[in-house]
Amino acid sequence: MSRWRSGVPAGALAAVVVTWFAIGPVPVANTANGNGGKQFGIADVPGRATALFPGSTGTRWVRLANAENFPILVRSVTAAVGKPVDGRGRPVPACPATAVRLDALTAPVTVPAKGTADVALTTRMLPGAPDACRSVTFPLTYTGTAVKP
Repeated sequence: MSRWRSGVPAGALAAVVVTWFAIGPVPVANTANGNGGKQFGIADVPGRATALFPGSTGTRWVRLANAENFPILVRSVTAAVGKPVDGRGRPVPACPATAVRLDALTAPVTVPAKGTADVALTTRMLPGAPDACRSVTFPLTYTGTAVKP
């Protein structure tokens, strides 16, 4: 089983917000299956933004894509939260990345051959998040593992 790490496309949010944006190309993950590495993609589900405020919990939807002609079993997906930036892309040092947390995938997910699966990750903004965390963008880096069942 191999691991992957990459940025993901954006979802824009309003109010006291958490947003995500692309840091690079659509990530590709390798699967371990005894016949060499295979790949699957991951991206935020369009139109499923997550608005958060201090103390709130939301859902971040992620789409897993399998280009192979056999199903894969995604065993884990986690997200690391990066340092936030304002609407102009400038760092916001008064808002720590630790103000937002995403829970890991709660159970393995089968992605069909040549198909996709949408999964939900629980997102939280901590109750003590400073006011500087309002209306900023938090970049995410997803990591995950998958195998050929």
